[in-house]
Amino acid sequence: MNPPADLSAAIAELLGRAGLAAPVKAVAPCTRGGNNRIYRVETAHGVFAVKQYFRHEADTRDRLAAEYAFLNYASAAAPGAAPRPYACSPELGMALFEFVDGRPFAPGEIGAAEVDAAIDFFRALNAPSLRASAQLPVASEACFSIADHLTLVRGRIDRLLEVEPQSEIDREARSLFSRLDAFSQELSQGIRAAAGRAGLVVAAPLAPEQRCISPSDFGFNNALATQGGGIRFLDFEYAGWDDPAKTAGDFFAQLAVPVPAQLFDRFVSQIVREFPDPEALAFRAALLRPAYRIKWCCIALNVFLPVHLARRKYANPGLDETSLKRAQLAKARQILDSLEMASHGLH
Repeated sequence: MNPPADLSAAIAELLGRAGLAAPVKAVAPCTRGGNNRIYRVETAHGVFAVKQYFRHEADTRDRLAAEYAFLNYASAAAPGAAPRPYACSPELGMALFEFVDGRPFAPGEIGAAEVDAAIDFFRALNAPSLRASAQLPVASEACFSIADHLTLVRGRIDRLLEVEPQSEIDREARSLFSRLDAFSQELSQGIRAAAGRAGLVVAAPLAPEQRCISPSDFGFNNALATQGGGIRFLDFEYAGWDDPAKTAGDFFAQLAVPVPAQLFDRFVSQIVREFPDPEALAFRAALLRPAYRIKWCCIALNVFLPVHLARRKYANPGLDETSLKRAQLAKARQILDSLEMASHGLH
């Protein structure tokens, strides 16, 4: 179903469902939201956020249901770390949340204190007493075997290779897709070999008790710094059950607000502490880390995929497609260059 034409009526319905029925004083679009539309809604009861979710026949994940379920869980497991959910409407494709007032993080701002806040959030979500009974879906692109992780990356590369170039910038990207393909195949072979030497079966699924509740797309690109010095985490459309190695790989491969690489061991050792066989989980995270840098190279190139570009245009109708593609191509090239140099022992 298409988003409602009458935004005011939809907002009023959500407020009513939350028991917060009151005249709306002002509605303003927020700049955040690469895939969805987010509005700041001011009422007599306070200020709220309304999120209008992108829908597309080629995008089958129920983003609203996943995020709303996760935030209900997080409100109990880690109060104050993420926005409180108030109401949702699957029919409207919209939800009402607490409005978080804060500023986005900038590249270069992330250090040990910020990473420790993320560790605290993850560990609260995965407290053994809560995790055992959590009723949440699997995360988007959840992986539970080493083979799953490699297949995930392979699938992203294959989707890029299937794109038919429509412009000069598309043709320029095509040559990078081919380089990425060749490097990924070499890397995959190396990971399989290293897993074999460690006695791991690449097709063996991770034991259920070693699986985590992952915020997914977890990083400081999806966080705000509050006036009191706190950190609030946002955007959980992809959240759910997953492998801690994937959480760590994604966290340290985020493009917009990078996390210092030297904090990887600190992060991993802390998030796996209360899981069975933490040493094995830490080894798994380190083994798969380069694969997640490849994955994020592919994510940088998502703008060349029609459905992803449609999401970006939905959130930002005035988008300059060529400029965006050129910027994302530069990011991906930088990642691949550094991976190729590292594989040849040049730094």
